[in-house]
Amino acid sequence: MTTHSTPPPTLQPIAELLARIALAPQQTHKSLTLWPLLLSEDAPVLDERGYVLLAHALEDGTVQIDEVSEGGSVPHVRVTNRGAQDVLFLFGEEIRGAKQNRIANASFLVPAQSELVIDVSCVEQGRWRRQARGGFGSSGEVVSSRMRRRMSYQVADSRRRGGRFEADQSEVWHDIGERLAHAGTASATDSYEDYIRSRESDLGEMLAAFRPLDRQVGFVAVAGAEVVGLEVIGRPEIFADRFEGLVRSYAVDAIDAALDRRDPGRERALPRHDSPEAFLTALGRAPVERGPSLGVGDDLRIEGEGVAGCALVAGQVVHLTAFPAQQAPGASYAG
Repeated sequence: MTTHSTPPPTLQPIAELLARIALAPQQTHKSLTLWPLLLSEDAPVLDERGYVLLAHALEDGTVQIDEVSEGGSVPHVRVTNRGAQDVLFLFGEEIRGAKQNRIANASFLVPAQSELVIDVSCVEQGRWRRQARGGFGSSGEVVSSRMRRRMSYQVADSRRRGGRFEADQSEVWHDIGERLAHAGTASATDSYEDYIRSRESDLGEMLAAFRPLDRQVGFVAVAGAEVVGLEVIGRPEIFADRFEGLVRSYAVDAIDAALDRRDPGRERALPRHDSPEAFLTALGRAPVERGPSLGVGDDLRIEGEGVAGCALVAGQVVHLTAFPAQQAPGASYAG
């Protein structure tokens, strides 16, 4: 197991995080391998902030999510938090209902006793009408890691231009359409929900091979022989709760790996990372730009040689997503 010493307090949040975690032995099923990331035994919890997950807050009724108005707005929803704790809405987390299903364009912490309009993308192109239940509920799903990778580029570009957390809606719909066609699945509303349902049997088999470990806060995902991404949530109990949803995000891409090869022109040329150690080293060296998030904390955009990603930080890292990437020429971010 590789360990890292506790860093000085002057390190930026991503480097500080990486200095407090260790790689555990890999877990593998077919083409997908996960390298667990554990808190070093002498390291404090990465994120001491108290908050609850969106799914639990929706279930107990302390949070409601609905359209921003009667007419609605595709790229925005309104989150009303009447609870006593902040609520974590993860990047790519799906909510279903209202006029059409949506996903969050970044990770957001919605403050206690507050109302917040957040930036989302639609994952159900063919519906714009209310369902019987009215507002949104949680699906428990975190959409494909490849979809989130593409969205993170778009959001970073929007932020560089001084905009909000905006993604390319047409690209999201195009991606879902490709997935439905590849799966041979008919969908009356062209929804990600129908696509993921078509993969449930394969997903169930793959998920049975993976399990969260004590003190685990994340993983590095490898497809075949190449690193494809990383996820970290700063609290082990929160990570364990969202473990299945995050693994599904990578498992569905491993199941439909051929989609990456069908339209390579839509991806920036990706560097190859042959080991989790090499990927973590590149991530630790990557420049990090910070800007305000919506709600609590700051939004970090990571774009360096061989790696990119995004993170929500509130004192320490709440949620981090990273993946192989080429740095865009002249990239610079200011929130």
